[in-house]
Amino acid sequence: MPDARTPNGQPPKFGKQLASSDKSIRDDAVKAVTRYLRQAHSLTELELSKVWKALFYCMWHSDKRPVQADLAERLSALVHALPAEKRPLFTRVFWRTMAREWHGIDRLRLDKFYMLMRLALRHSLRALCADALDEQSATAFAALLQDGLFASGAPRGVQLFGLDQYLTALRGELPADAAPAVWMALLDPPLLLLGAVADPHVLQRGTEQLLNPLIEAGAEGEAGEEGEAGAGNGEGGEGAPLPRLLCELSERLFDLAADPRTAEANRQALYGLQRRAEQRTEQSGASAARLAEEDAPRPRQGAGKAVGRGEKSRALRGMMSGDARKASGGLKRRSAPAPSNKPRKQKSRHVA
Repeated sequence: MPDARTPNGQPPKFGKQLASSDKSIRDDAVKAVTRYLRQAHSLTELELSKVWKALFYCMWHSDKRPVQADLAERLSALVHALPAEKRPLFTRVFWRTMAREWHGIDRLRLDKFYMLMRLALRHSLRALCADALDEQSATAFAALLQDGLFASGAPRGVQLFGLDQYLTALRGELPADAAPAVWMALLDPPLLLLGAVADPHVLQRGTEQLLNPLIEAGAEGEAGEEGEAGAGNGEGGEGAPLPRLLCELSERLFDLAADPRTAEANRQALYGLQRRAEQRTEQSGASAARLAEEDAPRPRQGAGKAVGRGEKSRALRGMMSGDARKASGGLKRRSAPAPSNKPRKQKSRHVA
């Protein structure tokens, strides 16, 4: 399908119409942008950046709460108008636009742009779930957020917004049977931000709005009853995913705290969260060993012992470098005894 371009091959210009002070002109321009995006198979990042800057000022000129709410819904829903292969680009350019223009937003206009960002986050997750949702697609989507909403160089207001709204958006948009691996892939960008950020207020907000609710929901199992946090079966339909998610979150927090790249001021806070998650996991009866046994495939006749996902994870954690353990502040964890250098005696076999 050909793109809706002008006769000279250039994309149409919407800037003046979208930034008009006349609401009817802005509404017609939004309709024109929607028609254009439906056929924009060769849309470039530069072209989409120009479109989003014009849409930003379209939102800027909107007045009165009902008008702003309607426009925010229409602009954030534009992601569904694009061809599927261009939706990730739409999401990336949106968050980059918000980060670039953030410091120019005055306090009287903050609320309507918060509304736009909240709806844009929900619609982008909805577009992700509309296709085949798996760990690979969730990882690709998470990379977009790590480059925008949860970027270490993003404005603090954007980061705080993301930490405030992200868990609510995930609970509202992810399907009930979303696998724990999908959840962990989508949780990785804010976790990486909490490991690298130098602002203690951002770390505190992430703890209060993201990690504490996840830990408590995973321990109590209440979110599944309320339709939150993936309230269906986990991978393969074997049991509720909340305890499994909490176990994997504990593992991820430990790895993040032990990473030498983690800010030293954040390390002990992450270790504390990891210990809480581990304790809640044990209280819920979903220990790592038990989940490993459930994940482990049955060995076939004549084959060696199968190793489950949980055992592999613990083995990798035990192989953590000495530098990372030193950087962890000497936190002691149960580990296997060090191998002895003495040769082991071999028992002789006598063949009759």
